[in-house]
Amino acid sequence: MINEMDRSSVLQERVNLLKDQGYRGFHLVGGRGKIENSIEVKAENAKGITLNAQGDTVDEAYENLIERIDIWLDD
Repeated sequence: MINEMDRSSVLQERVNLLKDQGYRGFHLVGGRGKIENSIEVKAENAKGITLNAQGDTVDEAYENLIERIDIWLDD
C-alpha cells in the first residue's frame, strides 16, 4: 500500500516537472489532442525524437508519457 502511494507521488512529481521545465531532455510539444475516446500528449527532445502517449484522462496520458520516456531512455 505504501509503495503504491510512493510510486504515485513520484510519478506526479515527474509529471509536474515535465509540464514546468521538461523531463530527461524532453519537453511537451503541441497541445493535448483527442484520439477516439482517449487523450494524447506528445514530447520531443533536442534531437527531434518525438514520443506520444494516450490515456483516459489528461493526468493518465502524462503519466503514460513519463513511463514511455523512462523506458525509451533506459533501453
